[in-house]
Amino acid sequence: METYNSSKAAPINFDTIQTLVHQGKTVVSSEDSAIIEWAIKTITEGRTTTLYCKPTVFEAIRRWYWTPERVKLVGFKPISPEQAARVKSDFNIEVDGYANSLDCPRCGHVYSTYEFIQQGIEEHGEELVRAAFSLKRAAIIQINPVQDTICRNCRLHILLGGNGIYGGYDYEYRCPLNNAYACCRAVVIVAAAPNVRLRPDLV
Repeated sequence: METYNSSKAAPINFDTIQTLVHQGKTVVSSEDSAIIEWAIKTITEGRTTTLYCKPTVFEAIRRWYWTPERVKLVGFKPISPEQAARVKSDFNIEVDGYANSLDCPRCGHVYSTYEFIQQGIEEHGEELVRAAFSLKRAAIIQINPVQDTICRNCRLHILLGGNGIYGGYDYEYRCPLNNAYACCRAVVIVAAAPNVRLRPDLV
């Protein structure tokens, strides 16, 4: 779902809306509080979607989602200067923020930010990945994404992340252009707060 927030300074572009609708998308224009409420409901119900939103909406969602318990559970840590420099050198993408890392259970190779971007380029192409990291004053939130985390060394499909969480690679990237690229998953909510009631198939 694409969201479009209009203002006097930024008139609605109906040509863009028409193009998105013809691509099978739905464009929603709404006040921020309604979008935030919808996003939180979508996360907790375990439904999969992608939200394109302005930074203030993203900040509200991330403040609700990333509790100290969830940060500890997934092993969220700042992206190291060394890893950021490697991404910049090899992919010419500037990235900052947080991510966790996974150890391949077969060969022990570490999967984190560099490997995620490398896999993204392999599967979706360099142009698309670069575009995702080049948005200006916009954020992308992958809600309950269907992840297929593949070890870049032995090609094993990694099923479990830290603490046995399925699909356990989590990220919240920040870039210099005031944009963000992040994911939020219902299974992390269940693991961090077992009393939360979600759909039965997610528990």
